[in-house]
Amino acid sequence: MQSNNGERRSPGQESKGFGNGEVATLEDIQEYIATLEDHMKQCELSGKYVEAQTALMKIEELKNEASKRRKEQMRARHLNEKLEIEEAHLAEFNQFNDFWDKKMQEFNEEAAKAEHEMTSRHQEELAKFEEELNNSLATKPKDSAELLNLRKIEENMARQKDYIEAHKVQQKCLMLEQEELEKWSLVREGKIRNQITLLTNKQSQELTALRKRVSSAQEEQRKARSVELERLIQKYQNIKKELEVQQQLEGLKLDKAIKTSGSVMKSAYGSRYASNSGFRSQQRYSGKFDSGKQK
Repeated sequence: MQSNNGERRSPGQESKGFGNGEVATLEDIQEYIATLEDHMKQCELSGKYVEAQTALMKIEELKNEASKRRKEQMRARHLNEKLEIEEAHLAEFNQFNDFWDKKMQEFNEEAAKAEHEMTSRHQEELAKFEEELNNSLATKPKDSAELLNLRKIEENMARQKDYIEAHKVQQKCLMLEQEELEKWSLVREGKIRNQITLLTNKQSQELTALRKRVSSAQEEQRKARSVELERLIQKYQNIKKELEVQQQLEGLKLDKAIKTSGSVMKSAYGSRYASNSGFRSQQRYSGKFDSGKQK
């Protein structure tokens, strides 16, 4: 490897600057690991085991950093996925409430309109019915037989020039006529009142039936809204649970991949370096011992 000024530098030397911020992405770390692995193999083939050990340690350090980065990226992505689900659920929940609020408001407005129209119609019916009753029922009663008889007696007394007796009979007629008029007025008012009561009771029943239908429909709407809300919440819970399971599996797979990668690296490079390093140590120790004996 060469620096910008053409000077040859080893991966171990470059690695000193690598950890100081020259590489910020996971891809850069993986690329540098691959470079170090090639360098370690070259050192192993050329017998530079100390330098190979340095590269191996740096590889382990970078792989740990890469594993950390992958876990951080996974956690960030998992958090983002959860937030997306939360936002989607909130949007759907708001849309759900807007739909049902508007639907129930429209229904309530229609119900209020129907009740107002019925009340107005009842008032018109009642006014018309009272007018018809007043026109159909006479304000004066028919003369009774007693009153008719007294009037005949009055006429006879007048023809007979018995004016004093005629006057007396006339006063009796007036009194009886007044009594019969008062009785008829009471009967007439009672008939009108009874007919109006029958009509108002009928109208009250109609209004009560309308309000009952409205109340029943409102209750059905509330039940339907509650059922739909439960489905919406259950849908969210299912999606959330499914995502949690997927994320847990992904986390386990990543942990397994990291452990497998670390085990393979240690078994592949560690054992080879240990055997070669031991052989070289024996050679160096043997050489020093032989040279000491010669001295």
